[in-house]
Amino acid sequence: MLMLIRDGLIALAVVVLVAAVLLTMIRLAKGPTGLDRGISSDVLISILIAGIATHAIVMRTSVGLIIILMLSLVGFTGAVALARLITGTSIRERRFLEAEARAAYRDQPDAVRRPRETPPGGVASAPKEDA
Repeated sequence: MLMLIRDGLIALAVVVLVAAVLLTMIRLAKGPTGLDRGISSDVLISILIAGIATHAIVMRTSVGLIIILMLSLVGFTGAVALARLITGTSIRERRFLEAEARAAYRDQPDAVRRPRETPPGGVASAPKEDA
């Protein structure tokens, strides 16, 4: 009975991993942006790590642990590289992104924006008292 449950769980894990690989490959092929492709390749590495871990558990061996360690290092390095690529490292790009964020903040309606403590002129007005 215990072996039947174990085999059922292993089969379920394999089915879930295969479905995850198929969905990730679709996202990798479709895109639509390079960021989607980069994230899907990182997810693909994570699924591969889970598959190797499942194989190591089923075969009761620790050979896959070295491969898992190397794949996790590759996945981490790729994710960090992708994040650095997206954010842009030059001062000129950062200034542009900050100016773009300020412009987007100014374009929001007043109901969405948080009220400021002081007006843009820098002089705070005294609170109005009810008479």
